[in-house]
Amino acid sequence: MIAIKFHFVAAIVIGSLTLIGCQQTQHLAAEGGDITVTPVTYTYTISLKSKKRLQAKEELFAYLRENKKKLLIYGAEISWKGKDARKLAQDASKWLIRSGTPSDLVNLRSSDSEVFSMISLSTTIYQVQTRTCNERVIGQYQSGDDGCYSDNLRWQAMLHPDRKLAGQNRITVLPQNGQ
Repeated sequence: MIAIKFHFVAAIVIGSLTLIGCQQTQHLAAEGGDITVTPVTYTYTISLKSKKRLQAKEELFAYLRENKKKLLIYGAEISWKGKDARKLAQDASKWLIRSGTPSDLVNLRSSDSEVFSMISLSTTIYQVQTRTCNERVIGQYQSGDDGCYSDNLRWQAMLHPDRKLAGQNRITVLPQNGQ
């Protein structure tokens, strides 16, 4: 009976020492990284002054097909000046929407350009620049900026980081059911 009590007390003491030994003295929470979101605008312009309408249309739609994946995600602002360019802009807008670009990402507007007849497609992509992470020293985990690499990768993988920073929680371009 005494041996059983001794083993029971020893098990409790060893168990509590094991739990205390595993306790860390300081827990630092991972902090969010410093990021810079930079808008980069790509613009493609076709002047119809020196080109015939058919040639300009072929060039425009070749550009649309070549950049379809990016245009489906980021959309485009299409501006024009001139009657022929307006028709091309409307055709390009319809093509983008039929291809799957959300209609709110395709904007048509008349240009104030001095060029006689032109069409221009602009797409803005937001690039994320993250801070450099400190090297980790083996044995010093939970001692600083743990999570720096994963936080940087999360920001760099976002399609629309500008929407997240602006407080908009919808960061996908897939249509939502019922909306």
